[in-house]
Amino acid sequence: MITLNAILRAKPGQADKLAQALGQIGDYVEANEPGTVSFYVGRDTEDPLVFNTYERFVDHEAMDAHNESAYREKWGAKYGALFEGDIKRYICEEIFSK
Repeated sequence: MITLNAILRAKPGQADKLAQALGQIGDYVEANEPGTVSFYVGRDTEDPLVFNTYERFVDHEAMDAHNESAYREKWGAKYGALFEGDIKRYICEEIFSK
């Protein structure tokens, strides 16, 4: 299992729009990506501009299919202006899960 954790920061005044956009991509993933085992989105309780995604994939190919999909590229072009700064990504091989 491959995991991808991404830390995102919304520009001031854009956090609610980003929350909606992340929900939209989650809906797409659920309906169209069988290789994506889970796709979680969280919002920081202390800084509401910060979001965290935790994504689980059956393998690297499934992760690449998600990250390189036409939908994700179109989503990024549409909502990329909501982000402030770089996205921090952590790609890991899962060693434990409950």
